[in-house]
Amino acid sequence: MRSLKKRKNKREDELVSLIDSDVVEEVPPGTYVDQKKHSTMGTAVFLFAITKDKKKVVVRLPSKIEEGWERAEVLYFFSKRGSEIFYDTLAHLIEASIKKLFPKAKLAGYNIRDGEVRVDFYLDGSEFSRENAERVVEFAKKLADEAEIKVIDGNPEEELKKRGEDLLAYLSKSIGSPKLIAVNDVVTLCDSELHPKRLGKIDEMYISNLSVSHWQGREDSLLLNSIHVSAFPASFDRKIFEDRREEAEKRDHVKLGKEMDLFLTSPLVGAGLILWAPNGAAMRRALDEYIVKLHQRRGYQLVSTPHIATTDLFQISGHLAHYKKNMFLFNLDEKENALKPMNCPFHILILKRKKWSYRELPVRYFEMGNVYRYERAGTLHGLTRVRGFVIDDAHIFAREDQIEEEISRILSLIEEIYSAMGLKNYSFNLSLRDPSDKEGYMGSDEIWEHAESSLERALRNMGVSYTKSIGDAAFYGPKIDVIFRDSLGREWQAATIQLDFNLPERFDLTYTDKDNIPRRMVIIHRAILGSLERFIGIMLEQYAGRVPLWLAPIQVSVLPVEEGDEKQVERARQIYEKLMSIGIRATLLTEGRLNPRLREARMLRIPVIAVVGEKEVKSGSISARYITYSEDKNGRYVPKEDEFNFSNDEELIEWIKANISKQTNGVL
Repeated sequence: MRSLKKRKNKREDELVSLIDSDVVEEVPPGTYVDQKKHSTMGTAVFLFAITKDKKKVVVRLPSKIEEGWERAEVLYFFSKRGSEIFYDTLAHLIEASIKKLFPKAKLAGYNIRDGEVRVDFYLDGSEFSRENAERVVEFAKKLADEAEIKVIDGNPEEELKKRGEDLLAYLSKSIGSPKLIAVNDVVTLCDSELHPKRLGKIDEMYISNLSVSHWQGREDSLLLNSIHVSAFPASFDRKIFEDRREEAEKRDHVKLGKEMDLFLTSPLVGAGLILWAPNGAAMRRALDEYIVKLHQRRGYQLVSTPHIATTDLFQISGHLAHYKKNMFLFNLDEKENALKPMNCPFHILILKRKKWSYRELPVRYFEMGNVYRYERAGTLHGLTRVRGFVIDDAHIFAREDQIEEEISRILSLIEEIYSAMGLKNYSFNLSLRDPSDKEGYMGSDEIWEHAESSLERALRNMGVSYTKSIGDAAFYGPKIDVIFRDSLGREWQAATIQLDFNLPERFDLTYTDKDNIPRRMVIIHRAILGSLERFIGIMLEQYAGRVPLWLAPIQVSVLPVEEGDEKQVERARQIYEKLMSIGIRATLLTEGRLNPRLREARMLRIPVIAVVGEKEVKSGSISARYITYSEDKNGRYVPKEDEFNFSNDEELIEWIKANISKQTNGVL
């Protein structure tokens, strides 16, 4: 357990804010923080600290609070940041182990997924045996206890080329802010600076697989070896992970996507680009309809923008300087163009079509906007990591005195939308810039301090509990991130609210005040679902495919008991056609015996299964099962089934409409 040893008469400004889950305590330097365990979040592995001069520090627990810290957060293994730091650092230890044992090996990057690190490397055609892999793991365990890990200065591409790491040098060009990481004397590449000086003892570390693949997925390129390593700080964490694995497999949205016939990808289209089958398109359309109608109710105006633009636009917005490595660029008519990475510059141009008075603000523009962002091939996964996606994107152009009210409105909208999704377990994080990284952000210190204080003041005045995160701001402004914790305890970033004083400067956005004097606008960027694709993936995994009735791809399946009984088939067809005619998504399953058809309806996760037999034909009634998501006492998915008998078609239809209206607060 954590013990607090407070010194007497300690000045208040020397105390450090210690954040442990939802508990915040003011403690003096020297306070000891132990490596305690949490039943769902696992072992407390790190302290993530922000110093008084705004530097970020990560230390392995157990440890003490240090002098000069402003705040420190306890990171548990299964928290998003805790697992990212652990596996990211582990990957570098494995890379260093490979280089020490096989000095001629060329490192080729790594990937992290589901409790496993995959490290790629080139051995000049030499065989990499299981025995060699065991040596790598054993040496990495030793490095975890002994090796010093640090970020070093230098140009990553140039430094890596000097050291013969041509593959890493190539990868550095596709990383927004590449960092050089030294593990003792081995230098490698990373996109994060968050690593502990020493990772410390690892109780569980073992080989999960060995594989080979071609560099960059091209068959004419180098054949790489890959070592897949699973690791956990403690046996306690491995047990939690393995208990979750079976449940996670049930909820895997890629597997569910196939079973429910929702989406697919094709090498002919390209990696990370989703093709929506009819069922998936129906689900997307339902989500789109709900979100658009709700925004119109809330005073947003719909806009629509193209998918490409010249890079002149992104030069003004700053994307070309700060986001170029994530953009798809191409030449057209002797001019450089880009696929749209963000919607904000387009919405700004729409706003600038006319002059605005202070009385007309705020102006709220909303678009379900397609964007395209480059992600490395090894990081792509299903719907949750893609290159082309839709954002429920809004930009609010306001006066400074309207900031607090608009953020309050957005928080209310978040609550309403998440309620319709059945989502309750979420928290707020205030993401600020890293003041030491001047090149990573756009705008002056004065603008940033103004934006950050405005956003924090709005949160405080509304009484919203939040944590702070240094270095996670957007390049043009601070933001509020909503972190959702799913039924498996995993953390996902959901909504984001960004306050921006920079783009109004760059695009010269003004309004005239009551004295007819031009004043600078402020922009609030916000998305509540974020990526539509990613959100659907999260919803599928949260509910094991049993999403709320209003969102289900197919809401009702109608089945005659006997496929050969013409009266039953005809009655089932009548019900199906009536449902479809009023916009209820339905399917008619008539081919084959009843039990296989019932299994098919369950496989498609159809919530309402209506069965028509001899009794229903005679009476005109309908027997139906309503299948929804539920959990057992251990949080494992168990479908909940209720049986209903409706006296006629209209009664079934009214029941479905009432449920959808209740779930969506009358929007649908």
